[in-house]
Amino acid sequence: MESQDTSDNDSTYSFLKKVLIFVLIALAVTLLVMFVGRAIDTLLVIFAGILLGTIFRAARDFIHQKLQFSRSISLALVLVSFLALVAGLSYVLGPHIANQADTFYRQIPETWEMTKEHISQFEWGRELAQENPNFADFFEDETEGTGEDYDMTKSILGYLSATATIIAALVLVFVIAVYIAAEPTLYTEGFLRMFPKDRRKRVVDIMNEIALTMQWWMVGQICSMLILGTLATLGLWLLGVPYALLLGSFTAFMTFIPNLGPIIAAVPVLLIALTVGVDTAVYTSIFYVTLQGIEGYFITPMIHRRAISVPPVLIITIQFLLYYLIGFLGVLLAMPLIGCTMVIVKRLYIQDILGDPLEERSPFDLKGDNIF
Repeated sequence: MESQDTSDNDSTYSFLKKVLIFVLIALAVTLLVMFVGRAIDTLLVIFAGILLGTIFRAARDFIHQKLQFSRSISLALVLVSFLALVAGLSYVLGPHIANQADTFYRQIPETWEMTKEHISQFEWGRELAQENPNFADFFEDETEGTGEDYDMTKSILGYLSATATIIAALVLVFVIAVYIAAEPTLYTEGFLRMFPKDRRKRVVDIMNEIALTMQWWMVGQICSMLILGTLATLGLWLLGVPYALLLGSFTAFMTFIPNLGPIIAAVPVLLIALTVGVDTAVYTSIFYVTLQGIEGYFITPMIHRRAISVPPVLIITIQFLLYYLIGFLGVLLAMPLIGCTMVIVKRLYIQDILGDPLEERSPFDLKGDNIF
């Protein structure tokens, strides 16, 4: 009788222990999700710093191997060169871009009036012009009407806050990149201690593959940005489109975002070209389609041969999801996030769990059917 009572008590204790463990795990996962949701912007900034740090580290190792300098001196040369490049571009191009941006901002009302004349021949254009007689109407919040002084103060404070946030984020990215490039082993060893000893070699291999993939992708994106920005600026200048340097720089920046970036860059370019004339807008659209075709079929494949290869539909889907969940920062970092995730999924899930050797193509005859 006593043994039966003891067995019942053990069963009850075991059940309560399992329930408690499940509740604790569920609570930990919930708290983790809440933390990530609250700190997602900061986590993405840290991720951007790690990406830049991989570039600094690769450049440091290149100088160390080629010139036989110490790693500290090599990193110092990399940082000085990076800061000199940023300062030089800011000094040479900054005033011209700022001048064109200021002129463009002052001429926005006139530009919008000219644009309305061209689009009013279409039904959608007339509706758009009627709903937004002034360009500022695109950015007004119709739910608030608290007075002109309050709105002006709110706009100024919002602008200062956004500027301070961007500057702080850029400084944080640079500082993280410097620390990552200076002592990568320190952070790697600390991260490896979170895994069992018999799995650490596999984790190191995956981390090395992620780092190499991100380095080549970043180099490829920077090259694409420089090429596209230069060609766009030159082409717009030859076509007589105003603010060619400003729009070319915007095109270069948007090139960092695969698939969606070129579309975003083309919208203001075509609207400004439309103010010059319909013929200019047509020639500009042809030029941008050709430019993006060259980038998509020649520049990107040649530069990204050693980087990540992801289906465009997957990229666009993840970009929209991240934009909905996070905002523009999520879209900006979508591609490197996808690249890291793809390496992890391939190595840990497909190779280690499923035992698939990752052939280039499936051995099955799909007969041209779609994914479903």
